[in-house]
Amino acid sequence: MSIQFECMSCGSTIEVPDDSVGQKAKCPACYNVMEVPAVQIPDPEPFDDSQDPVNPYASTSTIDSLDSGALQPSTEISVRQIDVGWTLTATWELYKVHFGVLIGFFLITTAVSFLSQLGFNLLDLLANVMTADLGEEMQFRVKVPLSVGGFILIQLVNIWFSIASIRFLLLVARNQPADFSLLLKSGPYFIRTAIATLLFLVVFYGGLILLIIPGVYFGLTYWNFAFFIVDRNCGIMESFKLCRIHAEGNRMSILVLILISMGLGTLGCLALCLGWIATTPFSMFMFAIAYLTMTGQPFVQPRVPANV
Repeated sequence: MSIQFECMSCGSTIEVPDDSVGQKAKCPACYNVMEVPAVQIPDPEPFDDSQDPVNPYASTSTIDSLDSGALQPSTEISVRQIDVGWTLTATWELYKVHFGVLIGFFLITTAVSFLSQLGFNLLDLLANVMTADLGEEMQFRVKVPLSVGGFILIQLVNIWFSIASIRFLLLVARNQPADFSLLLKSGPYFIRTAIATLLFLVVFYGGLILLIIPGVYFGLTYWNFAFFIVDRNCGIMESFKLCRIHAEGNRMSILVLILISMGLGTLGCLALCLGWIATTPFSMFMFAIAYLTMTGQPFVQPRVPANV
């Protein structure tokens, strides 16, 4: 037997094992925490006694991702409010389980970006040597296109791997198979993400130059456009529209998460500049969890302690 009751906040049906009376349960739909009532409603379908029920609301702060099963993206998404505390808890519990692959993936993408920058610097040095005996005008004609082209190429490489990172983080959060082959599979989203990134940066930095407040407001509204393109396979303008819709009521929470991320980055750099290897993937994962939360999509939930 199990206990079924309705969430007092959203009306969703919550089902927990019959030994959960008096414990705190979190609604998987709206994350509202409430006490499990003693009233029992018969199961609509016969219960298979051969299977032990998994209680996601047990009195422990740990998770076992192997028991959670793979979670698929929602067909429909909804607008949900981000709880900063819950986002940090969920991120930390999942990060403890998957920190190895998260850090490994981050190190690979960082190494590739570093090698791209190093290759451009060597090419620039070679151009300086080859044009040393030429006039200033000829040096200008050679070096400017090379510098501009190299900068654009590096940004495109970064966009390619940012797409792979988003896909990897979402798969880990949903307990789906994620491997490093994603580094080679950004093609279907690349052009849209590159154009959207250009539009975002032009408006964002334009807002910062003209007036700081509009730039910050724009950034807090449209920060997750790439998530919508990659996760929902949206068009460019559709992704910006979804960003605006889901930003309502969530801008302040995102600002707090950004400040937390900056603080973690500072602490990571202070730790002999090596701590960022752990804090940066944590921050990236935190924003993936925030995206899933604000769109009402499922991800592996940490168990809620009974004293919540």
